[in-house]
Amino acid sequence: MTRTLFVVLACAAAALSSASCGGTDKGNRATGGGSTGSGSTGSGDASGGDTGGGATSGTGAQPGAGQQFSVDAQGGTFTADDGFTIEVPPGAVSENTVITIARIDEAPEGAVGPMYVLGPEGLTFERPITLTLPITVELRAELGESTVLGAYGFTAQEGSDDFAPLARHDVSRDSVVTETERLSRIYPGMILATPMASLHRYPSALAVDESFLYFASGGTEDVATGDNNDGFIFRVRLGTAEAEAMIPADPDPKALWVNASHVYWASGGDDDPVIPSALMRVDKATLEVETLAQIGYVVSVIGDASALYFGDGDGENIYTMPLDGGEPVVLASGAGRPAHLAQDAENLYWTGGAATNKVYKVAKSGGEVTVIADNEAEPAGIAVDAEFVYWANVGDGGVFKAPIAGGQKTLIYKGDSMAGLAIRGSTLFSTDTGGNRSVNAHDLESNRTVLLAFGQPVAWRVIAPEGQGVFWSNAGDYRYQGQVASYHAP
Repeated sequence: MTRTLFVVLACAAAALSSASCGGTDKGNRATGGGSTGSGSTGSGDASGGDTGGGATSGTGAQPGAGQQFSVDAQGGTFTADDGFTIEVPPGAVSENTVITIARIDEAPEGAVGPMYVLGPEGLTFERPITLTLPITVELRAELGESTVLGAYGFTAQEGSDDFAPLARHDVSRDSVVTETERLSRIYPGMILATPMASLHRYPSALAVDESFLYFASGGTEDVATGDNNDGFIFRVRLGTAEAEAMIPADPDPKALWVNASHVYWASGGDDDPVIPSALMRVDKATLEVETLAQIGYVVSVIGDASALYFGDGDGENIYTMPLDGGEPVVLASGAGRPAHLAQDAENLYWTGGAATNKVYKVAKSGGEVTVIADNEAEPAGIAVDAEFVYWANVGDGGVFKAPIAGGQKTLIYKGDSMAGLAIRGSTLFSTDTGGNRSVNAHDLESNRTVLLAFGQPVAWRVIAPEGQGVFWSNAGDYRYQGQVASYHAP
């Protein structure tokens, strides 16, 4: 059965070849073509004759309908011109066996290369066979030297048209090497993100607890209030896609932080009617809404067990106050537009955006502000671990780190227009709103970057809570096309 691959990308974000906007149908697929020629077998006999033993290999054409090779108990290898390879180890079969191969350039959604139909379908082996699956997807920009797609080998489950990723996935820039014990349909593909909320107006801020994902957006078209500045705080139970509004319409809700009892958010205010910007919270159990402070233009919020910390984009200040409200106290002035905050036990960290092009820290107890980095190109997302501060630049597409204690910055990744940032263990996650419009996982130990998803319509924010998956918000290229996505790799 042939299933068609559809890669849904806006023209403004074309992550494939230029043909994907107004070009040929071929350019809209995440699979490439290739030349054809003569087949090759473990014995040099493409007609299915006796191999004569040995793990010999040959190269020939793209496998087409009726292409086959023979292998016996000593094993063998088949290699095609497109890089597709079957390696049958000694002892995998006990007698002469004919394996058929057919290439299909159309494959299920998420494929990054052609599908191969291996037969006889359902044939099992005593030892796993190794398959090399070529990656033929064309990205807007060539992957960097240490960057690969988060691709797996997907195979059809026995007796069904459902495909699942195989355990082994040794990925390079050109191929996925995987193993299977059963012949079936197989292709290289990406784990697809699961929509948790769709058709929202520009969703942005995210937070999560053990049960729910929370996000701020302008709502869906059926709950539009007529005021384009209005929005809502939503929650959706993890593993589902039923979003519930927790608050009445609110002016331009943005940054979120949650603790065990409440969801805190920055209310952006409104000029018509005049509604001041505020720091707000809603009780998770009763949905009672409280205003904790009205001040400036609140653009960010974070907290710990005893206090809240938030940024004022008008006054360019960082404030702190008790969890239950009280008089805000200035922690730092001249902070730029502090729309992104991070914290550890002792310090608060933020980026000043284009207003200052600096990265900062200040002790939660107050004191002198330290500039971690300056002369940045519109720094945005920020994260911190025990040793380093990490930040993402919108202007030059760089993801950098610098020691908390002070020192030179180091480039981790070069994208196009980096936005959100999150860290979990030794993995740093980022979003790129330009180029391939990707969500990325940077292994800080190996310095390898894996593109988890590409073609995302304006991925603004990303979070990666301990023990859970990765979540991000796609603003969408147009109103009411935004989405909140969940990604879980095997």
